[in-house]
Amino acid sequence: MRKAISGGSIASISENEACPPGLRLSGLILVVSMVCVIGLYWETVEQMVRTWANSRTFAHGFLVLPATAYLIWSYRDAWINIQPHPSAYGVGALLFPVCGWFVGGAIGVVWLEQAAVVAMLPGLMWALLGKVIIRALVWPLGFLVFLIPMGTALEPWLQDFTAWLIRIGLQLASIPYLYEPHRIELTSGTWTVDPDCAGLRYLLPGLALAYAFVTLVYRRPGRRLSFLALCTLVLMVANGIRAYSVILGDHFGIADGTDHRVFSYAVYGLTMPLLLWLGLQWQENGQENARAPLIEHRELKAPQAVNTGETIVMAIAAVTVLALAPLLSWILSNQ
Repeated sequence: MRKAISGGSIASISENEACPPGLRLSGLILVVSMVCVIGLYWETVEQMVRTWANSRTFAHGFLVLPATAYLIWSYRDAWINIQPHPSAYGVGALLFPVCGWFVGGAIGVVWLEQAAVVAMLPGLMWALLGKVIIRALVWPLGFLVFLIPMGTALEPWLQDFTAWLIRIGLQLASIPYLYEPHRIELTSGTWTVDPDCAGLRYLLPGLALAYAFVTLVYRRPGRRLSFLALCTLVLMVANGIRAYSVILGDHFGIADGTDHRVFSYAVYGLTMPLLLWLGLQWQENGQENARAPLIEHRELKAPQAVNTGETIVMAIAAVTVLALAPLLSWILSNQ
């Protein structure tokens, strides 16, 4: 048995009642539909997985799906007693990622294809479970964005920002230098701010961790977005401090190139715990976790039977819509 809030009073709900059989069946149909999506868009999915495997910048992609599942389960008090209602609007909404994938393939924009496939997952949930459940899971499902291996377009700007911070540090230390774009020459040697040193490799995993944190800890979107903005700024500055410290250590003979990576992970390992500690100090008054406002004053009604036939029909309709883009692409490629 467990306790839940009902209309301001405490009501006891058995575990069987907490997860109605109809919801389990709808979940099973959803999983089967998602497997169909992976099969239909396997080339795009495989491309994402290869990127995660071959790039340390996007290696966190392997953890996104398990982490999203954990976030959804952490929000179970917000959706576990909601009756699934298959939605034709959800099926219609799937046309947007379908068109996005087709356009991305036609113009050769890989990230658009990948983003479209990722967007199909919450679209399927809307089609098979209904808008009420989707509304309760907006923030957990938003974590799926980190599946998309994109952001490299920011690297030149991040290089400029890191180089600017290094130059500020050198000026404060009264160390003479010559500067060319992304290249800093000292009397002790020459350093280049490469794309790998720009900080994207630390920024993306750090933001993923911060996103999971705000989803679990805060309830107000404004507070969540503010903390994410703070994390972005702090991680960028920390990367600049990291790069500057490496250069400074080498200049004074305190450290050499072999210490570069160890020092980088040490800075990152200190920055994220500090940010999360600060985030805990900024919790909303009287707020234990982010799920409380979603479950308070909800009346727990006896679960009704789910129309299995309707759910299956909606799943077939959704998968049919999702199959349109690969089918059209195949037809055009064979003409």
